[in-house]
Amino acid sequence: MSNDLPCGKCAHYDPILGPKEKETKRGWCAKKSVYPTIEGPGQVFPKGVQRQAKATDMAKPVIVRKVQVVPACPYVKPASVLNAVQQKKESQVVRDKHGRRVLS
Repeated sequence: MSNDLPCGKCAHYDPILGPKEKETKRGWCAKKSVYPTIEGPGQVFPKGVQRQAKATDMAKPVIVRKVQVVPACPYVKPASVLNAVQQKKESQVVRDKHGRRVLS
């Protein structure tokens, strides 16, 4: 299957916000990355991401450029929200069953 959707328009794109929540040109691929067990100060992770088993384990991010196209990505899915950065800034934070914060 060939893909022509930029990573920034994919449902699994988790944007990296810069100082003062400014948009950057990069983000995490939420499907391919392994996030830390708990969030650091100011961090909020998308729902359903894979997390490390122990708090001492390091994250394993897969960083993608917003305009990057991964031709053979098996996880590509068009985003239902047009601006992931705005969604991340305005989203209500909820907690999962383990008490960890996730985007709603």
